[in-house]
Amino acid sequence: MDKQQNQWEAMVSGQWFMPGTPETTSEQVRGFKLAKQLNDLGNTDPEKARGIIAKLIHPDSGSTMIHTPLNIEFGTNLRCGERVFINFNAAILAQAPITLGDDVMIGPNCSLITVGHPVADHQMRREGWEQAKPISIGENTWLGANVTVLPGVSIGKQCVIGAGTLVTRDIPDNSLVLGSPGKVVRTLDK
Repeated sequence: MDKQQNQWEAMVSGQWFMPGTPETTSEQVRGFKLAKQLNDLGNTDPEKARGIIAKLIHPDSGSTMIHTPLNIEFGTNLRCGERVFINFNAAILAQAPITLGDDVMIGPNCSLITVGHPVADHQMRREGWEQAKPISIGENTWLGANVTVLPGVSIGKQCVIGAGTLVTRDIPDNSLVLGSPGKVVRTLDK
């Protein structure tokens, strides 16, 4: 395996990696170009948008509606189930896989962030090292406006994540989550 392949594999598998290799950059630029095409439509041509979205996200994704503007890196790592809705101003950093189950709704101004930088190792941070961890959001879960989901978080099925919540840890099925950091405030009826 060549160095670029190793960096791609390291990126998507949760290892420390150095961004900016030719392979990662080419996929990043491909996604930026598609996101620009989608954003340039200004939500005026749903049929054309569906075609662009199909090229932008993981090929095994179901029907996905996105209201622009959208900011996304590595859209090929975003796998959406059926009837997924992503509202205005989403920021999706998909250096690691992001999986959205069927009927997931993402509110306006939400951020799904799979990548971070070293905290304790100042030299690695200075050199630009990154590490990505996957995000998973279960079916029929709704993220209200301005929710941020951090690397490595799994949110269960049938959850409601209240507006402005910062999700830093895994959330069980059927949870109502509020706050920063987000806390389960009650279990929802099944």
